[in-house]
Amino acid sequence: MTEDEKVISELTEGGIVAALRWAAASAHARAWADFDPETGHNQTVLGIAAHTLLADRQDRAFRLEKYIATDDGLDRDVLLAGLLSPEQDSLPNVVGVERVDLNNSPAWQYGQYRWFLSSFEYGKIHDIAWGRKSPTKRKIAAHAGRENPEQFILPGTYDEPVGDALDPVTLRELFEANARNSVLNVMLAHSVDPHSGATELFLGRPRLNIDGGKPWVWLRSLQAGDGGAGSGIGHGVSESTGPVRGAEVPDAPVRLRPRVGGGEPGAQPKAQ
Repeated sequence: MTEDEKVISELTEGGIVAALRWAAASAHARAWADFDPETGHNQTVLGIAAHTLLADRQDRAFRLEKYIATDDGLDRDVLLAGLLSPEQDSLPNVVGVERVDLNNSPAWQYGQYRWFLSSFEYGKIHDIAWGRKSPTKRKIAAHAGRENPEQFILPGTYDEPVGDALDPVTLRELFEANARNSVLNVMLAHSVDPHSGATELFLGRPRLNIDGGKPWVWLRSLQAGDGGAGSGIGHGVSESTGPVRGAEVPDAPVRLRPRVGGGEPGAQPKAQ
């Protein structure tokens, strides 16, 4: 079994792939519904909205961050706020996932697998240049340097603390320095077409392609239309998002706190 087959198989068995599909479908649908080029929105606005919502939807599916259960139990109103009725009914509840952010980059971990988010321009999954991404993503991509272990990494390419002397290192040195780390870092790459609302969703192991080569060691599409979890390698099947722009979603619940000293909830204090 190859590495990508093992990753997809274990994440599928743990319910992770299904949860990621739900999270992406919900996030992309809401981002597309709110996207309005006539008011000045552009692809950047759409990408940021989809990215932010995808992190939120994962936290809901995995019951993390503000959706984690407290001693008083889980607040269902908060968990379901802003979701469409079909999304509420299909919201997964997957256990065993942790939130493990790195350098302010949101990340989630299940067993030995940790995944980060990366957006890309629709239809250009194979054109990603990791050398232009954040230091954290460049470092993650550098860990997959077995194909070219002598490739040089210039100072500042990765985000390890450095002193006054900035000595160049090679991928081999980075790989050996992280050999004891059993965590496999992968990317959950996603995109929304600003023209049609079609979406793409991939899980892959990035490769630091500052040599101009391919950006992935392996890449699997998670689109449900590909005939099964990750059955497509490197080729996604575009899906149109469900809701149209302007779709109505339930408002977040508002709780009115009683006025200090009694009185009706939400009442204004009397002028002195």
